[in-house]
Amino acid sequence: MAELITEVDKNDNFLGLREREEFYSGKHIHRAAQLILLNPENKMLIQKRAPQKRWFPGRYTYSVSGTVANESYEACMAREMLEEIGISVPFQKLFKIPCIVENKGAFHMVFSGLCSEKNASLIRPDPEEAVSVEWVELEELHRDIKTEPEKYTPSLREGIIKIFHEGCEKYIF
Repeated sequence: MAELITEVDKNDNFLGLREREEFYSGKHIHRAAQLILLNPENKMLIQKRAPQKRWFPGRYTYSVSGTVANESYEACMAREMLEEIGISVPFQKLFKIPCIVENKGAFHMVFSGLCSEKNASLIRPDPEEAVSVEWVELEELHRDIKTEPEKYTPSLREGIIKIFHEGCEKYIF
């Protein structure tokens, strides 16, 4: 059975469900959920996307990143967290960022969560999703995004820039 993804218009209004493959044509807008996962040292977990990924292979992105199927952003995040890193932590909605060019792309709902040391030791990235994960200091990530933006997915770049532009305290636990 084909996976169905939520299609929206340029204002994020629900249009219907389409098969995942149709979104690879670049003619449709979808929804995605992203997680800024922080540890007690205020470092963020990022993943390096697997080379077989269709969108942005080999680039760094959020610790958890998923397309919204016939579900809410929150349900997508809860499902993807378990599938991609093998743990579940409480999370909260931060903001939505549009990454849309010429009526293709996605609306990305960004969430944040706090990972305990115990949960951090349980993280097991899905090899179909990521070749590696690492904890990085937020300011170091922000600097690197400015100097080497091509290493990162557009949604991660936009999310980190938004956090630093508006002030970290608002988003960080």
